[in-house]
Amino acid sequence: MLRRFARYLDKMFTFRRLVDSLVDQRPFAQISTATIWRSLFTMFVLRLPSLNALDHELRRRQWGGWIAGRKPSGDTVAYAAARLDVDSLRRVVEEVARTSWRRKAIHLSPGESYRVVALDGHELFSSRARCCDKCLVRELKTKDGPVLEYYHRVVTAQWVGVTPPMIMDVEPVLPKEGEVAAAGRLLSRLLVSYNRLIDVFTLDALYLEGPFLRSILDAGKHFVVVLKQEARLLYQDVEQLRGHIQPRTERQGKRNSRIWDLPNLTSFPTLGTSVRVVCAEETEHRKIFEGGVSKEVTQQSLWMWVTDLPVETAAATRIQKWGHQRWDIENRGFNELVQLWNMNHCFAHDPTAILTFLLTLALAFATTYLFHTRNLKPAARACVSRLDLARHFLAALPLLRMPARRAALEPSG
Repeated sequence: MLRRFARYLDKMFTFRRLVDSLVDQRPFAQISTATIWRSLFTMFVLRLPSLNALDHELRRRQWGGWIAGRKPSGDTVAYAAARLDVDSLRRVVEEVARTSWRRKAIHLSPGESYRVVALDGHELFSSRARCCDKCLVRELKTKDGPVLEYYHRVVTAQWVGVTPPMIMDVEPVLPKEGEVAAAGRLLSRLLVSYNRLIDVFTLDALYLEGPFLRSILDAGKHFVVVLKQEARLLYQDVEQLRGHIQPRTERQGKRNSRIWDLPNLTSFPTLGTSVRVVCAEETEHRKIFEGGVSKEVTQQSLWMWVTDLPVETAAATRIQKWGHQRWDIENRGFNELVQLWNMNHCFAHDPTAILTFLLTLALAFATTYLFHTRNLKPAARACVSRLDLARHFLAALPLLRMPARRAALEPSG
């Protein structure tokens, strides 16, 4: 199955050519950038937990049928990752994403025509002992007095409401700046790299800032942003209007919603244009188990979303759906990557290395997901889960011999 995965990468993405385009800034390099990055990529494909585990596996003989030539140590992988040209790796991620859309390997949910992207921040790891010049710093109160904690945080862009959920790019939050500033740099890059593959941005309440949303509108895109801050004039106006307008009732599965659609609001002056607010008062009946006993509970919540989309383009229920799809980046993104792919592990405490590891992880996540859903037969998928793929790949290593035709992960020359 491992060789089949390599052939799939080469046939689908010309992966060998993409890997050969990677460059780094190591002086007097004795092992090629492509060989080192292939080792790193394989670490994530096999879901190895650390560079030490990779170093142990690289010493085993069976890698000769997978990565030819001299193999790097774990330290060499970390050293090269800190000197990799991250922009060249971003271009590889972009090419894989574009090819996947072009060949309809990534597909929208039934009836959907808009490509929706979520931006959200995520904290990677923290330490009270080690730091670098790009670390963020916070003071914690402990029983022994205040201590400084150093941590790294990134803003991630991911398509939501699609299969598979693919990470597009990441941007670090730098010291003494907010998450929105980092998101602004990420947004500028996305609008260049993925312009035609983005229609709507769905965002948390943190991003409800006029200049940031104005840059989205100037690029010809749309936004759906959560409205939470009760002190905002816009929030107060919406609360008053809700008391004078009869809501529409919608039933969506087990959820009942009372929806208010409020267009042409001018209470957000920093944006420079009127906005529309969709409110949804949601009631959902669910069964939970508590103490081994099944109970039925009722959950109620109130959501508000600010958007520039008119009613003629997107109905209120569609805005509601896009607003909730923002949680895809948490549930189908960060949660899986942290729990099953070691996203929050500090493989190397270097700003460039951190981006290298995250972008490589994004590629491993996307390509194995696509291989499982698009290449394996339904009978095989019924027996092999995406989590099982790593175990099957690792078990296949001893069976590999150097094939007459080069595999996709081998150097092209």
